[in-house]
Amino acid sequence: MASKNQPKLDRFDPYLPVEPWVNPWQADGSYVPDLELLATLLSVAAGTAQQSGIVAAAADVWAAEELRRAGFDPDEVWPRRTKPRVLPRDVRNFIEGGALSKKLRVDVEERMTHAKARKALPAEAHVLGSAYSKQADVVVASWAAGIELLISTKTMLSSYQKNLRNRFEEGYGDAKNLRGRHPLAALGFLYVVGSDIPDVSLEFAIDMLRKLVREPDVYECACLLVVEGAGVEEGEAEDDEERGPEEESALVPLAETDEDDDGEEDVAGAALAPEPTSNVRLLVDRIPDDLTPSVFFERLVATALDRMPVAVYPEVRARMAAASGA
Repeated sequence: MASKNQPKLDRFDPYLPVEPWVNPWQADGSYVPDLELLATLLSVAAGTAQQSGIVAAAADVWAAEELRRAGFDPDEVWPRRTKPRVLPRDVRNFIEGGALSKKLRVDVEERMTHAKARKALPAEAHVLGSAYSKQADVVVASWAAGIELLISTKTMLSSYQKNLRNRFEEGYGDAKNLRGRHPLAALGFLYVVGSDIPDVSLEFAIDMLRKLVREPDVYECACLLVVEGAGVEEGEAEDDEERGPEEESALVPLAETDEDDDGEEDVAGAALAPEPTSNVRLLVDRIPDDLTPSVFFERLVATALDRMPVAVYPEVRARMAAASGA
């Protein structure tokens, strides 16, 4: 079992494939997502408190892996596979571009996980919208272009009638906030619900997801995941999930910490991976065709490519061309 102090994303690392980037693109331009990996990651998170945000983190890790499979640079998709989870493209290019000696580069890389490095390399990405700073769940961004692609993930595994409408109000407001400052970003909305969702609530969720992509200044695409076996522990409080303090942003100076110079954090047991606690299954028969993961990543990636010069994202374009035989 994992320590309670284990960082949220670390628990999923052992379950990521060593070679995850098998070309998901098909000859007809369609995209085939790795639903087996999704089920595995959600199984690792199953049984955790909904307020912990670990189920949502599992969806984040999976979506980030799908972008890597699509051809986006592995280190440019946040959260990254390794710490620091957020590493700006320009910082990485400086470190790896030959400007540093080998010894200095090794030292810099070791210091990137120091607690005080969070001021520049936070554990979670935050972006500034037109009205407020927002935690970005899955993102591709750069200093030069700003937000290029962003996926907002939301989960609801209980209290559907109580919180369902609030979820979509949040999603709509977040999109408007982000669009106000990043009008060319490719934005996607990924929504995870449990298999016990009542039919009337599922119908409402499907209708709202479609409305979220209908207007040109909201989301490009939306994805619905209806999962079985990812519910919270019996007797768990039925509140929405929490992802951590919203104001812990690189845009706002962080207070000094009391860690020693080695930057060691209390993550005892972090090397131990929790075993999947249940078998999680995606109920594809309850997901409309236009809200499937396949269509979601097709549309999201197509939008990102269309809004960037042809020289950007060369690997994505190469993988699509290879699949089509072009």
